[in-house]
Amino acid sequence: MPLEFEKIRGVFERSPVALTLADMSQPDQPLILTNARFSNLTHYGETEMLGVNCRFLQKEGENPQARAEVKEAMAAGQEVQVIFRNYRKGGEPFDNLLFLHPIGKVDGRPEYYLGSQFELVGEAPDILDASGRHVDGLSSDLQRLEAITAQLHAERRRHLANTAAALVRTWVRSR
Repeated sequence: MPLEFEKIRGVFERSPVALTLADMSQPDQPLILTNARFSNLTHYGETEMLGVNCRFLQKEGENPQARAEVKEAMAAGQEVQVIFRNYRKGGEPFDNLLFLHPIGKVDGRPEYYLGSQFELVGEAPDILDASGRHVDGLSSDLQRLEAITAQLHAERRRHLANTAAALVRTWVRSR
């Protein structure tokens, strides 16, 4: 994993929210980062999940409306919130409130999608209260990730500027 992901990994590991990161530049948008909360939710280990699309948590033919909404939002580079019926490693079903948020841009398209998952359990008022806390935690995580992304972009620009300056100095000396 590239060095810049170590900072993002730190945010993931400290998060009280189940998080995933999918690479939109790779075929089938595989997971490239997950956290312990996500492993606890799904009962899969990180090594079992990395390199595959999150679709593995679903059964074929289920969730057609949610799948269509996700596909449409990703094609437009937008956020989306849907509820999926997912399955833990042992086959136990659970209802998953999924938030997807685009991260970074290359040629106007998201580089990554951050996924946060929340299991819907209990009565409606309890779910609303718990999902509100989930959104608050996710908002805090997104702010930290956006700050890290901005810092990484600034470091990349600074590195490119330094490289360009060194090339110009070398060119001037060689004349």
